[in-house]
Amino acid sequence: MPYWFWRYIPCSGVKLEFEQFSVYPETGEPILNLRRRNPKQKIAIKKKHIQEDEFNVFRHVNDIDFEMELRSESGDGTFFLDPAHVFTFLLMIKTGGWVNAPAILTSSTLDDPDSEAPYIFCEPFHETVPTHFGEASLTIEDVSWIKERMNVGLRFTNKPAFQNAMQALTSFHCVPFSNTALLIAWSGLEALFKTDTEISFRLSLYISNYLRKGLERAYLFERLRKSYDVRSKIAHGSSTKVADASEHANFTRDILRECLEKCINTYEFPNPGSLIFGE
Repeated sequence: MPYWFWRYIPCSGVKLEFEQFSVYPETGEPILNLRRRNPKQKIAIKKKHIQEDEFNVFRHVNDIDFEMELRSESGDGTFFLDPAHVFTFLLMIKTGGWVNAPAILTSSTLDDPDSEAPYIFCEPFHETVPTHFGEASLTIEDVSWIKERMNVGLRFTNKPAFQNAMQALTSFHCVPFSNTALLIAWSGLEALFKTDTEISFRLSLYISNYLRKGLERAYLFERLRKSYDVRSKIAHGSSTKVADASEHANFTRDILRECLEKCINTYEFPNPGSLIFGE
C-alpha cells in the first residue's frame, strides 16, 4: 500500500488471541486495524532498511507481538494519531497490560518491503519505555469492548481530569520504584475525584462509594486509607517497607483502572457531591 495512506506501529508486551481486528471506527471503512504476529514469523524490516530516523527510535523496536495499522482518513498523508493512543490506553484499562510501542513507520514490519531498497522513515510514537511487562493478553471480548468505547475515549481526551488520570496510569508502568509508582497512581485518583481537603478520608470515601456497596464498600475504604497513609509517608520522607510500597502501589493502580473503566462504561466522570453518603 502507498506509504502516504498508512502508518504502522509495532507493539510488544500484550498477546493477541485473534489474527486481526478493525478497532476504529465502529462502522465504515477501517482507520485503525490490529494484526497479530506469529512468533515464528520473521520481522521483515531491519535497521538497514530505515532511511530516516531522526530520534533513533527504531533501536527500541525489539520483539513484536502485533502491529497497529493506521490509515490516513483524508488520503493525503495527514494522520490522526489519537485513535492509536486511545486504543493503547483502553487496552491498559481492560487488561492491565502495557504495550511498548516506541515507533511509527511508513512500512509494515510484518511484510517484505516493496523493493530491495525501500524508502522507509521512522518517527516516535510512545516515547516512554515500560520497566516491566506482565503476561497480558487481549481477547476478542476485550477488543470488542474497546471498539465499542473508542468514541467515548476520544471524547474524554479533551477533559483535563481524564488526561491526568491517563498520564498517571501510563507513567506507572515506566517507573522502576514502587514508592514513586504509588504517588503516581494516587495522583490519577486525585485528578478524577477532585478533592483538596481531608484528602485521605474524602478520597477513600468517594472511591469506595463509587465502586462498591455494602460490606465490600467498608473493606475497600479501609484498604484505601491504608494505601493513602503509605503514600503520605513516602511524600513526606518517612521510611516505609519496600514490600508495603509495592503492594499498595499495585493495589492503587488496579483501583485507578477500575475507576477509569467505570467512567468509560457510564460515559461520565465521578460526581464527588453524590458520593459523600453513598447509596
